Amino acid sequence: MVSSSDTHDAKQANSNTVSIKDLAIWLVVFVSYFLAAHLDLKLVNLQNGEGIIWVPSGIALAAILLRGNRIIPIVFAASFIVELTSGQSPLIATAIAAGNTTECALGAYLVNRFAGGRKAFSRPANVLRFSLLAGAVATLASATIGTTVTSAPIEISHTEVLATLFAWWAGHALGVLILTPFLVLLLDGGHHPLHLGELLEIAALLLGLSLVCVISFGPVDIFSNRTDTPLFLCVPFLVWVGIRFCPLEASGACLVLSGFATWGSLHGYGPFANSTSIPLPLVAYLCVATTMTLTGTATVARQRDVAEDLLEQLYRSESSKEMEIQRLASEVDFFRDELIRRVHSKSSAELDRQFPEPGYDGGEVLWLLEAETESVLYVSPTYEAIWGRSREDLERDVHAWLDAVIPEDRGNAFRFVGQDFPGDRAEATYRIRRPDGSHRWIFDRGFVIRDPSGRAIRYLGLASDITELVRRGEVVPAQLEQSSPIPPLAGGS
Repeated sequence: MVSSSDTHDAKQANSNTVSIKDLAIWLVVFVSYFLAAHLDLKLVNLQNGEGIIWVPSGIALAAILLRGNRIIPIVFAASFIVELTSGQSPLIATAIAAGNTTECALGAYLVNRFAGGRKAFSRPANVLRFSLLAGAVATLASATIGTTVTSAPIEISHTEVLATLFAWWAGHALGVLILTPFLVLLLDGGHHPLHLGELLEIAALLLGLSLVCVISFGPVDIFSNRTDTPLFLCVPFLVWVGIRFCPLEASGACLVLSGFATWGSLHGYGPFANSTSIPLPLVAYLCVATTMTLTGTATVARQRDVAEDLLEQLYRSESSKEMEIQRLASEVDFFRDELIRRVHSKSSAELDRQFPEPGYDGGEVLWLLEAETESVLYVSPTYEAIWGRSREDLERDVHAWLDAVIPEDRGNAFRFVGQDFPGDRAEATYRIRRPDGSHRWIFDRGFVIRDPSGRAIRYLGLASDITELVRRGEVVPAQLEQSSPIPPLAGGS
């Protein structure tokens, strides 16, 4: 028998096992970080400035969010090798690598703890938390440590220290805000594939956005000689991608915008041209544009998910209601069939015992007819007491009961004759003439019994003698309300 401690040890051993897939992922992260860092450093050296976007910070944070804390040593090793090969001393390289690693580890912890982890870009509140915690707060660690260790050996003014700190922080913040969402959404595997129409639409969107970016951030003599191209030309494309597509496409559009803006600024083009130091307006523009685009996209996506959930709940509710209706219909059919079976299974003698004759002064006649042939299946013995006729007459002539109805009231009684039985229930009041010449008031109710297809198969009714109620004025039939002449109630009636 395996104990719980053995199971825990087995899980711990499996979590510590390094597979070939893990080694491949670590290698990809290491190489990606190393190449991106060297490319950024070359751009900084070519422009003799501080650079704009530190791409490795976005790669490192995305890797930790996707693969967990086991990536942290790989980030440290890659950062250390980058700094060491770029001419830094081992001590400074170690300090900078520690700062970069702290930034990524802290950012991943804050995002996992407060912003939904890798699902941070599916809710607007989590997008804002990600931008604040990972983009603004966590990146201060690397900027503070890096500025401190690089500025300590040389004497520079506080203004230059602050400028270096801000440039370092801004570059890492932009790398996290712009690149991490795109990599996490792309590699997480939760994005649905686009069909042909959506692919054509996103291609047109990115093409239009690229054209506008070239006009806004490119050389002024490409399309016009204006130097004050309005930057809001990019806004319609960001709104377009936010409304029509998912966060992955939105982050890709922000990446395109940031790439063109950075390229133009590094080459002295556009409204943010500054090749010697990082321009604050560009940082603010890219941070606001990226954060608002991802927040808006997450809001639309959230509303879309809520609408889909509501539609699914409505569908389930309708399905459940239909199933309940079918169940109730089945139960009604069962009870109806059971009633018919029991009526047919009982003999006339048994039914007579269930409905004994109550006497001549009043009573009710239970009757059951075959719908198609109108043949009498059963009439209770009370019929003979009220009608004054034998039930054997009904066996010879199914309409014998109708012969007793006085001519003036036969229109009401005809409701229970023929296939035109109205609806599922009919009521009528009529008078009958007994063989001794006396008259009785009858209140008759009929009910239809149908098969599962809706076809009428039986007529079930109850005829009540209400003569005494009419005489006392407790019941006033329609015939009396209309003041039509009626024959006297003979026989003392």
